[in-house]
Amino acid sequence: MSAQQQRLLMAWNKQFPVSAWERERDRRIAKIMGHSNGFVTGSSTWQLGHPNSGAGVVGQPAAQPVNRTPPKTVKASANTVRGNRNSKEQIYHVPGCPNYNSMKANNIIHFAHEADAQAAGYRKAKNCPK
Repeated sequence: MSAQQQRLLMAWNKQFPVSAWERERDRRIAKIMGHSNGFVTGSSTWQLGHPNSGAGVVGQPAAQPVNRTPPKTVKASANTVRGNRNSKEQIYHVPGCPNYNSMKANNIIHFAHEADAQAAGYRKAKNCPK
């Protein structure tokens, strides 16, 4: 990575510090992988010319089982939040979103509230009203 790219990313890191969601995501990943990302936790910082050490790379996954239980859903109603189970980015839509009614029925996961969708790892579609 060039020095210019490194300086740009270091400036971006100062302007946009790690969010609460990024820390939570790191915590969830660490639970499965067995280690955290030091750049997210703050135990590591990027310095110009930072050498990539490969620290944290492990040969075997953590022995803990992965919870593959799908998120709990609620009975469909006119006011439910709809998650798209096939979206790679885990997108949800609220009533009033342009694509709220365009998902295939078998792709829809219903949530009672936006907070429930967010807790399941979904984010609001960018074209939904704020």
